[in-house]
Amino acid sequence: MAHQPEHPRLYVCNACQTVHAGTVVEHTDSGHHYEAPDGCGACRESEFTPIEDWPHRHD
Repeated sequence: MAHQPEHPRLYVCNACQTVHAGTVVEHTDSGHHYEAPDGCGACRESEFTPIEDWPHRHD
C-alpha cells in the first residue's frame, strides 16, 4: 500500500496575508490536528484565518 502524505492545515495572517503551515497539537489514528501558529514570522501579528475561509473573510 502506497503512503499518502498528509497535507498540513494552512492559515493566512490577517495583517500581511503570509501563508503559514499550522502547528500540530494532537496526533490521532486519523491524522494530525492543527492550530494556527502563535505569531506571523513576517509581521509578528497573531490573528490568522484558515485558508479555506480566507476568500469569505470579508463577506
